[in-house]
Amino acid sequence: MASKPQYKFYIKVVVDTDSGQLIYEYNKTSNWLEIHFTVPFSNEAEKNISEITVYNMNPTDFNRIKKGNKVSLYAGYAGDVGLLMSGTIYRTTIPYLEDADTAYVLRVLEGQDYTKMKKVNLTFGKGAYASDIIKSVASKAGINLTYISLKDNKRYDDGYTADDHPFDVLSEIADDCKTSLFYLRGQLTLRYVYDGNGADSFELGYNTGLLESPTREDRDDDWTDYDDDDGLGAFAWSANSILNYHLTTFAYVHLKTQYVNQGVMVISGEHSFDGEQPTTSIEAVQKS
Repeated sequence: MASKPQYKFYIKVVVDTDSGQLIYEYNKTSNWLEIHFTVPFSNEAEKNISEITVYNMNPTDFNRIKKGNKVSLYAGYAGDVGLLMSGTIYRTTIPYLEDADTAYVLRVLEGQDYTKMKKVNLTFGKGAYASDIIKSVASKAGINLTYISLKDNKRYDDGYTADDHPFDVLSEIADDCKTSLFYLRGQLTLRYVYDGNGADSFELGYNTGLLESPTREDRDDDWTDYDDDDGLGAFAWSANSILNYHLTTFAYVHLKTQYVNQGVMVISGEHSFDGEQPTTSIEAVQKS
């Protein structure tokens, strides 16, 4: 993706309550509010918890916000604002004073919670393939997988019995296939990192927001018998940027500096804003 001018940093928080939407904006309207946040993202099945702090909101809003309310967080710059995270409030908090300001923290669990679904009991015959099992389990449980791609479509020669919570079954099969089960901007996703369909794409250099030179490490220590055990590739990269919603799990990023010219796939990171500098840090991998 070609970069756009990055100015007029903007944040929007939308909370869907039982009595209607609450919308909080930073740096746009005449009555904007101070908003800080930390939003982790990764290719792991374990759900990420984001924290959003809204300062000096209307006191009547405190009692409207309940556990289970949907929260969406958007951020970006003039002409290029996107979704960072969507999820539900898993724990309400009590407002507190921070200097002369009243702070209210939203603790948000990413995506829909599938971990408490009742167990499935499905048996698949000899020679069953992982792709068929995944579709059957997801359909039976009512789980919406937004995208499915596998590195290895494992064949279970002795058959397969799914007798557990459906989320755990899907996670186990994903591991068997060297594939990731994770939440992408709130949507449960099952994908192979190098399937050629990046969640987003961006050329990251000093002129597009890169804050310092990227670093690279070998990943050989994570392998056994000189084999790519986890399917993530030979090298790991780290980079820091001004906040950029395009940089998210399984986004393709072209790192470009005087000394680096490399395409990588993002596997984890964090968006954050503390009132000073909005930043995105990423951990990425390179196939070879």
